[in-house]
Amino acid sequence: MNYLLWSLLNLGMLVWFLLIVFSVLKLVLKNLGMLSAVVFIVGILSFMRSAVVNNQSQANQLRAHEIAGTENLEESLSYNLDLMYVYRKDSIYSGQLSGKVLKSGTVIGHEWAPGLTYTYLNNGVIHYDVAGDHQWKLLGLVLYNQPKRFKGTIKIK
Repeated sequence: MNYLLWSLLNLGMLVWFLLIVFSVLKLVLKNLGMLSAVVFIVGILSFMRSAVVNNQSQANQLRAHEIAGTENLEESLSYNLDLMYVYRKDSIYSGQLSGKVLKSGTVIGHEWAPGLTYTYLNNGVIHYDVAGDHQWKLLGLVLYNQPKRFKGTIKIK
């Protein structure tokens, strides 16, 4: 519920900010002219462009000999944090596997900053230890870093 309320607060602040920007743009256009207004728009868009980052890797293609699964680490009304794991079919009893933390849902105003994600396979059981920071943001500025750690096991079927 906290995540949803924080996201709604951030969305409201964003709308308020956009209203301010349009008011300032109107004043700049009226008092300083078209060239100043264009420079102002380009400046605002450059700040917005640098804030958008795509963290998805194109190299996450499964091969024929690999099996993938997910385990829910944290679930709330509007936000989920899941561990995605991939292991080889021939290493069911022991071996190293890869794990990655994925976030989904309404993520306006908060972000998962991954730290150490350690996963290993032992006798058909996946052991995981995931650490990171849940960052609480207001209009893109980090206000609070909440350290989180998840430990557990997953039985492979």
